[in-house]
Amino acid sequence: MPLVSTNAGELKLLDNMLATENFTLKLFKSNTTPTATSVIGDFTEADFTDYVSKTLTAATWNDSTTVSGKATATYGSSPQTWTCGATGNTIYGYTVQAATGGTLLWGELFSSPRVLTNGEILNLTPTITLNSES
Repeated sequence: MPLVSTNAGELKLLDNMLATENFTLKLFKSNTTPTATSVIGDFTEADFTDYVSKTLTAATWNDSTTVSGKATATYGSSPQTWTCGATGNTIYGYTVQAATGGTLLWGELFSSPRVLTNGEILNLTPTITLNSES
């Protein structure tokens, strides 16, 4: 029988997990689907003009809530924003990695790629969901 976490336990575990350290948010320009065996080297980081990765500070994650029976947390009160300079990229998704050691924690492939050209803005609110098997 699989381990089962209570709904309240999922909330507590997610909040504790996000409070332990800062993370790094990166956009990727490779058409790569994240999997359980993905490593950061599987993704080609964006390099459009004025692109920088973003630090996700541990203290800025919102308290997790239950959404459709799953513990879900979002980052901050406003989205992370990038404005494309002169040279653009097609952005397929994002990854989140540990700021210390660089371990890939999770990634998401967008439902459709975003083609960024000069002056276009990409807004992203990092979200993570934790759910027990049962």
